[in-house]
Amino acid sequence: MRLGIWCPAPLSIRPDALVKPAFDALTRHGGGVDQNYLYAVDVLQRAEQLGFEITLIAQRFFGPDLDSWMFASALAAQTKSIEIMAAVHPGIIDPKVVAKFAVSIDRISGGRFCVNIVNGSRPEEFVVFGHLLERSEARYRRMQEFVQVLKGMWLSPDFEFKGEFYTVNHGTVPTKSVRVPHPPIYAASRVDEGMNVVAQECDAWFVNSPRDYHDYEEGLKRMESEVGMMERRCGELGRKMQYGLSACVLIADTDEDAIAIADGYVAQLAHDPSIKSASVAVGANLIGTPKTILERIRRYEALGIDLLLLQFYPMRQGLEVFAQSLLPELRGRSNRAA
Repeated sequence: MRLGIWCPAPLSIRPDALVKPAFDALTRHGGGVDQNYLYAVDVLQRAEQLGFEITLIAQRFFGPDLDSWMFASALAAQTKSIEIMAAVHPGIIDPKVVAKFAVSIDRISGGRFCVNIVNGSRPEEFVVFGHLLERSEARYRRMQEFVQVLKGMWLSPDFEFKGEFYTVNHGTVPTKSVRVPHPPIYAASRVDEGMNVVAQECDAWFVNSPRDYHDYEEGLKRMESEVGMMERRCGELGRKMQYGLSACVLIADTDEDAIAIADGYVAQLAHDPSIKSASVAVGANLIGTPKTILERIRRYEALGIDLLLLQFYPMRQGLEVFAQSLLPELRGRSNRAA
């Protein structure tokens, strides 16, 4: 199983005392080189040293967050081994432009780039920055066309496409990616229309985290069912799928203490809705003692999860605690398996 880490940004992780000043500075003029960027470089370089293999940069148009693609390009130059995933919203940016951006970062990073397709759940972003589609089935038809155009621009020397949302005449991206055949495409969806698009067009799917972290066994059953449904979809298409899971790791001396931390984490939503995205990752239930968390990671691995995309609270401190209390056992198991 690969380990990944969220790139720290205002609407992606719960801000702790160390990172909050850097996030707040994004909303003010002045200050020199951005502190959020420097903090992210520090976290990701440390994650590389610890063996983390991938990071996700979310795209938030209605937040103070740096643009995910600009951020990705800058981080590519400051890292050596970690794979960088930038999120993109169909309906806000044209897939032909995304195709050019993606191979550019792929080459700058030496083939360490991938794309996360986010169909969008914030209507106000599309009203201001793109084109809002009210009906969900239309959004997923647009998503499918978006990915088809993306791959066509990468792979065809003379791409023609006439769809409901996009048209391409004699299109191609002459710059070719280091990755073959193209940068991997990740996506997430909770609905049938979206899961069908992922099965047909994408390389990896982020499994839906359970909503209630108080019942781990029930959440695991639901995830097992959804992975099974995706496997059947892909099997009918003759395709293979990789599986990722976003999780917030909350470690304590007892499981009860860790649950109390999680309860406080989610309770903060009432006062700070900006951490909604971060709170979703609590549902994966990597909450408890190192022993409990290790057992749950192993069960996710047995379920077919290929990638854990982790965040911590506090972020930097939590990364170090994870490294000390869990990485030796995880690495030892990988070495024994090899």
